[in-house]
Amino acid sequence: MKQQAKGSCGFSVPAVGLGVVTASLAGSFYGPAGEDPVRRVLLLGFAEAAGLSLAAWLFGLWAGQAGLFGGRGFLPRLTGGLFLLWFGAEFVRTAAAAQTVCREEFGTNALIAVLPVLLAVTWQMDTGALDRSARGLWWLLAIGALLCLAGLWDQMRWQRLLPAEALPAGGWPPAPLYPEYFALPLLCRERDLPKGALLPFYHYAAQGSYALVLALVMGQPGAPGYAGVELLRAWGMGYFSRLDAFLLLVWLAAALWRLCLLAFVLRRLVRLNGWQSVRAGHQNKGAQM
Repeated sequence: MKQQAKGSCGFSVPAVGLGVVTASLAGSFYGPAGEDPVRRVLLLGFAEAAGLSLAAWLFGLWAGQAGLFGGRGFLPRLTGGLFLLWFGAEFVRTAAAAQTVCREEFGTNALIAVLPVLLAVTWQMDTGALDRSARGLWWLLAIGALLCLAGLWDQMRWQRLLPAEALPAGGWPPAPLYPEYFALPLLCRERDLPKGALLPFYHYAAQGSYALVLALVMGQPGAPGYAGVELLRAWGMGYFSRLDAFLLLVWLAAALWRLCLLAFVLRRLVRLNGWQSVRAGHQNKGAQM
């Protein structure tokens, strides 16, 4: 049996993918509705995901062989510092998106009080606990997606995917770079690295699915001034006219989980690039005395 790579956190690929999907949905919620035609998102987005997947796989192979995560020397320290900043920026961006949902959709700033307590609890958790909670959140997301499709089914029109005019000119759809793509040797077990290289397709699946349903309901391109969250507000079934609050609560739970994962990784990077080296220096000085 292969041993876990030195410095690896040991998360499963679906757990890391949950964080990517959560970040992707945040962009879909608060980005302009239908900014890119769905055909461009599905076709060019697939090419983007394939290119990023190849780049992530090649970087993961090189990083593992060069010992960029957990090794000693200038290059591992530089890599650790850069990823510390990158993961830190992603933590701030995810927290800002979660705070926006709390304030605009629920009229509360409770996240400011809840997040420190949650991070304090996470400080005592290991990767196994985070993995188990990720499986439960995947089920919640699946249930929320099915409910959303059921409520929007009567409003979907396949004709909206085939407008009379030609596909408008434009660039490639946005493909955010998440640090998880290129930190596979740090996040996952060595045997999971090939599957981890498919993380860009998690973003593609979330972005493409949201764009497809948005086009089926609202047409393409969307009306100026409308955000993607309007798709959730169009939900309606039976006696319930809106269920966007439940769907956003599910996303908010996933966002809080991602913040816990990012905090865990940041702590790991600090230990690998700071605390361990300081401790080793003290031990060496004690041995020489």
